[in-house]
Amino acid sequence: MANRFQIGGLEVLVVSDGKAEAPGTTYFPMSSPEKWEPHKRWLNHNGNVEFPFTCFVIRSGGKTVLIDTGLGPVQMWTFKGGALLDELAGAGVRPADIDIVFVTHLHVDHCGTVALPDGEAYRPTFPKATYRWTATDDAHWRAAPLPPGTANFSAEKMFAAVAGRYEPAQGGTVIAPGINVIDTPGHTPGHAGVVLSSAGKRAFILGDAISCPVQLEETEWSGLGDMDPKLARQSQEAVLREMEGSEDLLTAAHFPGLTFGRVLVGEGRRYWQAV
Repeated sequence: MANRFQIGGLEVLVVSDGKAEAPGTTYFPMSSPEKWEPHKRWLNHNGNVEFPFTCFVIRSGGKTVLIDTGLGPVQMWTFKGGALLDELAGAGVRPADIDIVFVTHLHVDHCGTVALPDGEAYRPTFPKATYRWTATDDAHWRAAPLPPGTANFSAEKMFAAVAGRYEPAQGGTVIAPGINVIDTPGHTPGHAGVVLSSAGKRAFILGDAISCPVQLEETEWSGLGDMDPKLARQSQEAVLREMEGSEDLLTAAHFPGLTFGRVLVGEGRRYWQAV
């Protein structure tokens, strides 16, 4: 079920492509069962952390922008994706309605629906869209192997499918009016987030710069997927310092509830409160 938000004059539709779940101590190796005790609100009934594959549709300046595309039909361990297109259809959004696709980074659970198999090749899923991600991530993942556990996905075919439609987007790039790219490296070399700004309101969409709200409270818990944990932590701190105590909203690709929240401070720690 999609959720809708208004950020000033920007209309934001939040949908999920599916979800994964994993023990908190597996994804955050620096944690322990005892350290999770005060944070059980972030665990499901199985005692695991759930990671929805969240995607965002933003309408601005006559453009419709899609942020991230989920896992799609890719087989990756026991993770389940592939719901994005049906979720969009249920909200009245067709693939041809998307003008720009911005991918925060090229982990497969964010780019799995960029292009889909069509015979031996792939075709762009959103036929009229321009596809954008950072040149740094583009260069890295063209040379990198797929992560373990991934099957039936070809990064080479994905890149080929959108070759004529790809435009790099570094920090400072304006994707559409009020939609700006911010560099947040660390999770991947070229990871980037997005800040939405309109009518005095702001909201940050941070991809995997923060994987779970628990990291606002447990700042040393680096996620298993962070390629440069120290740099990822610096990126997190820079954004959180900028927005704490303000009315700015924050979300990330795997935050629960398909919603935004605010960064609050209490007892010397930050925490995330959903709106």
